[in-house]
Amino acid sequence: MEPTHDAETTAKAGLGTGGRSAEVAALVAAVGLGDSTVVGTLYDHGVRADMVPALEWLPAVDVCWLDGADAAERHALRVQFASDDRSTPAGVDLLGQWLTTRPPASLFAAGRRALRARLALIDPADREEVVDRIVAMCEAAGRAAGADFGVGALSTGERDRIRQLRRDLEDAA
Repeated sequence: MEPTHDAETTAKAGLGTGGRSAEVAALVAAVGLGDSTVVGTLYDHGVRADMVPALEWLPAVDVCWLDGADAAERHALRVQFASDDRSTPAGVDLLGQWLTTRPPASLFAAGRRALRARLALIDPADREEVVDRIVAMCEAAGRAAGADFGVGALSTGERDRIRQLRRDLEDAA
């Protein structure tokens, strides 16, 4: 996919020189979004082009942190992501960081915008499948909280957040 003019400007201008510019340009291409604020936020929080598949897990991280990201939630997400055929060692490390220290709201927002941009580029049937997969990860993360054998009930806050995340992602159409 060709980067947008804004993406080219972002990569060449205000975000640095040399290796950083190349990394930002690669991230722009991988995300499919030339919004310098979104790409800059993702980059500043450690996201690189080879880690973009981890963005699909960021909504589940958001759900985990609603009640403090307990050990069961962190373990469940790490295991699930590590078994994803699109995961990379760097992506697994990044997910681990997000599960160890709560990411700022700006990263969650940038991640949702990046996901919407990626979803807008794919076939509607595939988009629905991806949204369903992301929502299922969120539900699994919420159910892992304080649960026996990972089958706890979702809290009201988790259900509300998951519904909002679904709406945000479905707006990609």
